[in-house]
Amino acid sequence: MRRTLLSSIASLVLLASGGMAAHAQEGWYLGGALGGVWQGDEPGFWQSPGPGDPRITYDVNADATFAGFISVGKTLTDGVRADFSLGIYGDQDIQANWVSPLPSTAGGKPNDHANIATSVSAISGMFNISVEPLALTGNASRIQPFVTAGIGFANVKMDSWTRTNLATINPPARPVRSFEGDDSTNFAWSIGGGVSIDLKETMNRPAYLDLAYRYSDFGNVSGGMTPLPGNGASQPIEPFNFDVTQHVVTVGLRFPIN
Repeated sequence: MRRTLLSSIASLVLLASGGMAAHAQEGWYLGGALGGVWQGDEPGFWQSPGPGDPRITYDVNADATFAGFISVGKTLTDGVRADFSLGIYGDQDIQANWVSPLPSTAGGKPNDHANIATSVSAISGMFNISVEPLALTGNASRIQPFVTAGIGFANVKMDSWTRTNLATINPPARPVRSFEGDDSTNFAWSIGGGVSIDLKETMNRPAYLDLAYRYSDFGNVSGGMTPLPGNGASQPIEPFNFDVTQHVVTVGLRFPIN
């Protein structure tokens, strides 16, 4: 997937370089955007500390959240711009439901069925290239579709997570256990598209409205292995974890600053 992404970005850069000779550089801009975030369809995993207990796969359900972005960039030529953006993603409440192996046989304990609850947030820093294909051909329409791709980093954080064992036969001594959270900084990438609308006539100054969709991958997020006080001493073989992929829809404004 990373190789495909890098190939896509390289294609955008080559497309951009083809038009730079014919256009003057347009200068720097500042931007800001707000949007909604929906977790992608990724499974979660956990393996309890019991001898012989299997690795459990979970269906990860996440509430939607909001995100905010600020960016500084430069229009390289008509239809091509590059920027660095900082994104802050709000908490997403996570409910992970046991999928496999079948609860009735997991670990040899009939009706053993443990669900997990937690929340996840993220901060990202991305270098992005955006290309407006029509503008590259000389089309000066106020509404310009664009494609975009980016690479960078993301710090993803999982708050303390709670395992609730729903067994009705041979229930555990502690049906509910909570563990510390954790965070990691990962390679991140995104790809998407949208439309840009020139607002100069409306605002009496250079400005652009951007409506965009991006799919992003922020890598793996994992909880900690240490139980919280009062939750026993045994540690899981593998703490709860999953890959953070997101669908992001944003509305933003860009303002030239020179």
